[in-house]
This record gives sequence, C-alpha cells and structure tokens, in this order.
Amino acid sequence: MELSIFNVNHGFCEAVVRGLRSGFLTPEDYRRLSTSDTLEDMRSALEESDYGTFLQDEPSPLLVSTISKKCYEKLADEFRYVKAQAVEPLSTFMDFIAREKMIDNVCMIIQGVLNNKAPLEMQEKLHPLGEFEGMKVIMSETFDVQGGFDDVYRIFLVDTPIGPYFEEYLKDVDREKDEMVRAGVETSQVGGILTKQDLEIMKATLKKAWLEDFNEFCQGLGGTTAEVMGHMLKMEADFRVLLVTLNALNTNLSTESKLQDRNALYPSFGYLYPEGTKELRKVWNDTTVRAALEPYTKYLSLFDQVKQFYEAETSVTEGGKSVGQFQSIEDLIYAENVHMYEMAFEQQYHFGVFYAWVKLKEQEIRNVRWIANMVILGTKEHIDDTIVPIFQPRL
Repeated sequence: MELSIFNVNHGFCEAVVRGLRSGFLTPEDYRRLSTSDTLEDMRSALEESDYGTFLQDEPSPLLVSTISKKCYEKLADEFRYVKAQAVEPLSTFMDFIAREKMIDNVCMIIQGVLNNKAPLEMQEKLHPLGEFEGMKVIMSETFDVQGGFDDVYRIFLVDTPIGPYFEEYLKDVDREKDEMVRAGVETSQVGGILTKQDLEIMKATLKKAWLEDFNEFCQGLGGTTAEVMGHMLKMEADFRVLLVTLNALNTNLSTESKLQDRNALYPSFGYLYPEGTKELRKVWNDTTVRAALEPYTKYLSLFDQVKQFYEAETSVTEGGKSVGQFQSIEDLIYAENVHMYEMAFEQQYHFGVFYAWVKLKEQEIRNVRWIANMVILGTKEHIDDTIVPIFQPRL
C-alpha cells in the first residue's frame, strides 16, 4: 500500500530530506575544522562546506555561541522549508519533532523568569526550531516579568502545542489543588509549584510526556513509519531511563525517600519496559544497576564503559583521577544514536528519515561547537575525543 501511494503525498518532502543528507560535513571538512587555529579559520573552513557563507554577516571577533546559533538557524530554515511542502499526517509528525525544542525553550524562559531576567535576555539561548506564536509576546521589550507568572503560564498553557503536557505536569505535582489547576493556574500556585530545584525534573517530565505522545502517534500511523520510528523512540525511551538512573546515582534522587520522584521520569514503553524498568525502579547504587541490566547485553556493555566515569566523578573531589579521560553516558548514547539514525535512511516510504535528519544535524552542530570550544581553549588534541562523524564513507 505504502509503495503505491506514499510518493503521491510525501514523495517530494522525502526526496528533499534525502538530498539534504549529502550536505553533512565530510571527513575532509572535519579535518579542515580541526586544523583551524582561530574561529576565523573555522568560518573559512565552513564556507567550503554545505554551510556556505552563513557567517559572512557576523562581525569579528566571532563567538562560539554565534556559530552554534547560526547553525541552528540554518537547520530551522531547512526544517520550515520541508514542513511548508508537507501535508497531513507528515505536517503533524514534524510538529511533534518541533515540540521537543519547545519544551527546552519553555524551561529556559521559566528559568529566566524565576531569576528575574527579562525573557528578551534569554533569546540567544533559545532553539529556533522551538519557536511558537506566543513567544513573540514574551520576547517583546514591553513584557514585564515582575508582574508574576500569570501571562507567561497563560501563554504556555493556551498558545503552545505542549500545553497539555505542561498542564498534566502541574496537576501531578499539585494533586491536592487539582480542581483549581484545571480551572486555571494562579500566580500564587505556580510560584509555589515551580522552584529552581524543580526545573530539571519538570523538563524531564515534559520530555517523557512528549515521547509517549509521539510514540502513540507513530504507532497509529502504522506501516514502515511505525516500525522505524517505533524502534528509534523505544531506544530513545531506554536511553532516557539509563540517563535518569545513572545521573541520579550519588544524588538525593537515589535515596529511598526520593526514588518515587526519579521513577516517575521513566517512560512507559521501550525495550526495557516493563521488566527492565521494574527492576531499575528499585536500584540505588551501581551494583544494583548492573544487576538490573544483566539481561540486556547492549545496555550492560554501555554501563560498564561509563562506570569509570561515574566512579571518577565521585572521587575527583578527593584528589582522584579527572573525569575528563572517561566518557559519560551522554557521549556513548550520542554515538549509538548516530548509527541508529543513519540506518533510518536505508528504508523507503516512511517518516523516520525526517526525525533522523533533524537529530543527525543536531549532532553535527554539537560536533562543530565542540571543535570551536577546543580551538578557543587551545586543546585541539581533544577534538577527536567527543565528535561523532556522520555518514562516514563505507570502505
């Protein structure tokens, strides 16, 4: 069925994205970037790649944040171009991709409001893919954060697609005032619910709700999209479980009283779900984590590779080894994900290529930012420690 009708509606958009695949940085591009002595050299090196002259209007001296921001803007422009050609259900699918970035932006704005910073000051840090209609109001110079949370949360709850996730989060953390929350969030309530300590947990909770919603949508589409996206989102859910579990070690989230808060961040699907997740809900140190991951060879291997990183992290304050020589779970997950997203391009007639393309471009931007930071710090010998090449030539 897909073979006969997919290209009628979605063939052009898929062709555009598969064409954009050829624009990823090549090993030769990375070599030129790695031999740069200054950010101006990097500007010249990037001009010879698919990025072209996107930095030509930026004044000297160039900043790492400027390079990163312009890269994301180029990605956002390409994303919007593809989305402008899309019809349902692809346009909704691409909305889901953008929602993840909206969550990042919302959390960034809330952090600024809690610190009494004008949202306009946060604009440089916001992801261009996560822009939404109400953001123009928040970002206006006349917007007054001193007036409290009222306008900010009205915009988040009413004017953004992530409003339902946000509302659900508020209900969960304030169940006693459930009816009041449903009727509308008052300034006094929100101020009490959202403190600086809650922000990372709130972000993880919103991402979990988004991931489960996205997975349900993809499974509803059926066919190759459900198969390819199902695999990628299940892996994403499992990696999220591992991230939460390992990053909670040696913090108060691993204490018995806080385990429930940590466990609430685990997605309710994935290859680990339900048996593996059930075991991981009980863990509190690396020994119990290893025992819980025993049946899952791939994840156990990942854990064994990063165990030294977390051990070094706890001993570094006691004069132990630096964590810099070990890789964190995030670094290993990025590498695993790149291979997974590359494989999405090997199948035809599905929406997984759009998701994979965005994720691979984000990894490429992380690579460029890392190289730029190493150039600034004069530690170019560490460039290869973290970058993950994309679509390497197959020999």
